[in-house]
Amino acid sequence: MNKFLATTAFASLLAMPAMAEQTDISQTVNALQEALNTIRISDDATDFSQAAVNAANIISIDFGSLDDVTQSSEEGMTQTAVNDFDTRGNRRNFAELNTVAQAGTNVLNSVDLTMDAGQGYDIDHLSQVVDNANQTASNDIDIRYGTSTGIDQDATNVMNMAAMDDLQSDSMPDDLLQEIDDSTQFAGNDLDVDLGITDVTQDAVNVMNLAEVEDDLKGDSLQYIFGDTSQIAANNAFDTDYRASITNLMQSAVNVANSLSVGENSPNSGGSFYGAEITQVYDGTDGSGQDASNYVRFASLGITGAAPAIAGDPAIIDQSALNAINLATVTNVGWTVSQDAFSVDQAASNLATNSDFSYSADVSNFDQSATNVANILSAGALPDLTGMTDVSQSFDGTQIATNGMFGADDLSSVTQAATNVANSVSGL
Repeated sequence: MNKFLATTAFASLLAMPAMAEQTDISQTVNALQEALNTIRISDDATDFSQAAVNAANIISIDFGSLDDVTQSSEEGMTQTAVNDFDTRGNRRNFAELNTVAQAGTNVLNSVDLTMDAGQGYDIDHLSQVVDNANQTASNDIDIRYGTSTGIDQDATNVMNMAAMDDLQSDSMPDDLLQEIDDSTQFAGNDLDVDLGITDVTQDAVNVMNLAEVEDDLKGDSLQYIFGDTSQIAANNAFDTDYRASITNLMQSAVNVANSLSVGENSPNSGGSFYGAEITQVYDGTDGSGQDASNYVRFASLGITGAAPAIAGDPAIIDQSALNAINLATVTNVGWTVSQDAFSVDQAASNLATNSDFSYSADVSNFDQSATNVANILSAGALPDLTGMTDVSQSFDGTQIATNGMFGADDLSSVTQAATNVANSVSGL
């Protein structure tokens, strides 16, 4: 009986998902993926949604750790996600668009071993490589002789994303490798309405090389973007008739390249690992880089932005454009950190303009924020290594942040903030 129990228990142990840390996974893809949704009508539309999704090389488990994981797309990959809606009213019967959601999403190379509650799982070694890939996510709504209320447009592109509890290996160069070469991302939202916009949100997001380690990073990490690589995030809203108004329009355009978060210790925090380091490099060519923009054209009844729901809350940013390169947040830095950005251009812009300067238009509760950041290290503790440069940061490129507001009559509660930051070390 005891022998039977022991044998059965041992067999069950071998079959348990906890043994998954011995699993190696390799995924390779080079393909064309297109997800397209189109609607053409001639009157009202209420409570509908369009979702276009492309995904390749995806790992998402919540039952165990993994050994070596390799995801690659090295000979060209195209992902196109498009949602398109068009309605045409007329002068006698205006079209009304209510409660509409559009979501265009492309994901290439993703690993998620985290859990909503409790401890996640580990990876020994991770490699994510992309070469000559193109992602396009776009949403478009066109309304002639009509109004819109409750519109949500989301365009998202992701190349190389990983989330785990620990990165366990310290046995080879670049235990965590995320690399992108000669690739592009475009995320865009367009809304064109004649007679009025109310409660509209546009979010355009591009991400290249994102890694989140909830606890410890025990090996070398390299996030590397090079060649003719670019990210463009753009939101556009047009309200053209002289009788039209815009109320509660939120636009957010975001580009992120090379982002690493370590919740606990980085390499060598205990003094037992040699040569482990965090490295982030964006080595571009002339004209490559990041462009985040928001544009709104308002009519004679102007713009009224969203006000904070509770008095004293932080101001709501109605137009927010953000570009970020080489972000590292580490609770305890135990070895060296190197952040370099070469031949890279960052442009963040917000523009609000009157469609017809012959009509006066008021603007209230409307804020614009344009921000470019590069080489940002936030840490709870930094190392002191004898004879070594513990932290190095180098930036070579341009940062342009602009906000514009033209053709308004009276202004009330309006702010503009343009910010550029290159090479920053700060505490958590």
